[in-house]
Amino acid sequence: MDATFIPTTHLAFLVLRAVVVYLFLLLVLRLAGRRELGQMTSFDLVLLLLISNAVQNSINAGDNSLTSGLVSAVVLVVLNWLAGFAAYRWRWAERLLQGRPVRVVTDGRVHFGALRKELLTLAELRSALRKQGVARIGECAKVVLEPDGTLSVLRTDVPQRSAEELAHPHPVLPHETGSQHGRGAPGRRG
Repeated sequence: MDATFIPTTHLAFLVLRAVVVYLFLLLVLRLAGRRELGQMTSFDLVLLLLISNAVQNSINAGDNSLTSGLVSAVVLVVLNWLAGFAAYRWRWAERLLQGRPVRVVTDGRVHFGALRKELLTLAELRSALRKQGVARIGECAKVVLEPDGTLSVLRTDVPQRSAEELAHPHPVLPHETGSQHGRGAPGRRG
């Protein structure tokens, strides 16, 4: 029972190891680029699984107790929450942690330097656009490679509206579901 619940490594050391591994992986994945995050292939999945297995002992210092695993997991969840909060709260943290969007098409013309920098081929760009229902690059007013690796497309034939035009007069409304047993549910009569 002692080996199951009592860690053989000091808890502060486990916390420090988890922080260092988290920061290292955050840096490595950030340097890997947005293309790797947004277009995960089976090779990328295998790589992530192998990385997680490779850093396991770095986090727990070979301590396989239940407490050690739980402490490491809690530290990783807290660090992830803190990174998300920092990105939400401070613009500089968002840019540092997530990167900036990169425009790859403007007025139907491709920015080949941006594609080269992001290691994105013209064929991959065309494929991603087709998946969004855009047949030709010329139909795009703007295409942006987002920090998460996805493409945002503004078509030339779709008028853009300002934030003021899009804003609902009530900033927060509760979500309605059909499971309210007739109390205000759409399509039901009381």
